[in-house]
Amino acid sequence: MNIENIIEYANAEFNKKYVSEVPMGGIDSRVVKYINNTAGVLRAPTNFVYGEALTITGSMLGRKVTVIDGTYRNRCNSYSAIVGVASGAKSPTINYVMRQADALDRQINDEYERSYNAAKNRGSKGEELPANHNQLIASNETIENLYKVLDNVKNAKSGLLFHQDELLNFFGVNAKKYSDGNIISDFLTLFDGFSPLRVGRVRMEKRIYAPEPFIAILGGVQKKRIDELFAGQEHNGFFSRWLFWLPNPDSPLIEDGDATADQNWAELLERSTSSDLENLVLHFENVKQVRAYDDEYRRLRDILEEQEEDDLSETIMKQGYYIRRLAAIIHCMNALAQGYRPSDTIREETVEYAAQVVEWLFKNSCIIQRVIESKRRRRISVKEAIIALDAACGIANQSMFSASLSKGPSQPYISKVLNETKKK
Repeated sequence: MNIENIIEYANAEFNKKYVSEVPMGGIDSRVVKYINNTAGVLRAPTNFVYGEALTITGSMLGRKVTVIDGTYRNRCNSYSAIVGVASGAKSPTINYVMRQADALDRQINDEYERSYNAAKNRGSKGEELPANHNQLIASNETIENLYKVLDNVKNAKSGLLFHQDELLNFFGVNAKKYSDGNIISDFLTLFDGFSPLRVGRVRMEKRIYAPEPFIAILGGVQKKRIDELFAGQEHNGFFSRWLFWLPNPDSPLIEDGDATADQNWAELLERSTSSDLENLVLHFENVKQVRAYDDEYRRLRDILEEQEEDDLSETIMKQGYYIRRLAAIIHCMNALAQGYRPSDTIREETVEYAAQVVEWLFKNSCIIQRVIESKRRRRISVKEAIIALDAACGIANQSMFSASLSKGPSQPYISKVLNETKKK
């Protein structure tokens, strides 16, 4: 990874509407077919569909799958932001790719309701009524309700997918509203997947304790408003945990979608929730390969710190987590697409491919960082401009300086500002 080239690329490209297509050479042909088919049906970017498919698959794998390298443990959760313009197919692609996961969640909910109603008809007391421990998806929740869901699913093997149609609606206003309750800190904990989540709020009925919470996040945000998503969260690690899926040019429209592609995707997701995968522990064929990436990212972090790119220096270190997580998801996805239970060994070529995807994602993080910086740049006032110019080179002839400016400050105003500055 050439960090200088990536930074140069971000500086030049952050205003562009499109980025390149995410590399897809390491995923099964059935998954590629589904991605292309979905993008064509919706006339949407393949990048969006790819990111959504990986995030949803990881959430369905949940706590059933653990990937270890002898030192670190990871699970297959990710925080994914689908970034585009208004009406740029963010929500339509998410909703389309989630249809099969929604169907699985609906089956679980229907089964729960049947059990609940049967228990009520038998006259069971409230404490004897069945609890819903298997919910797969939570959508557009309040923070209190989301905590309750996490409490309900704390013993479930599949993970929880938190789908927020507009990420700003949750992490923008709510993050400020609940700043005293450390909502962002809670999501830093949730990202880990193994650290216990302990939550107590004034408005909550009881304290929440989830020993190994699992949550994956999938939502959309407009590129021009992404600075609002991270406003006030510049240096706490929140930004560095996100994957940004930026659009490539829309796919050519497909008039008649391929039903086989949709069916293959449905079968893949159903297999991912199977109890046959429980307690699947994944190891790497070559642990040194994974740790070599860690060493490389430390080197790149030092370069970014020297360039005072503090947010990006932290982001590059999180890429090691994502290489492990994406390698695990891709490893499982490819096996499930072929109808097999994943083996317990992640091959070297899968790790290499995951690293390619992570490098592409880091480029997107650099672009997003430049977007945030450009939004935060404040236009200086005329007074500040006069003071800065005088400090830099001196304004010897105020009247000539004023006359040289079209619709600029008058000579008396320039004189007033400079006299006030001298007095200070």
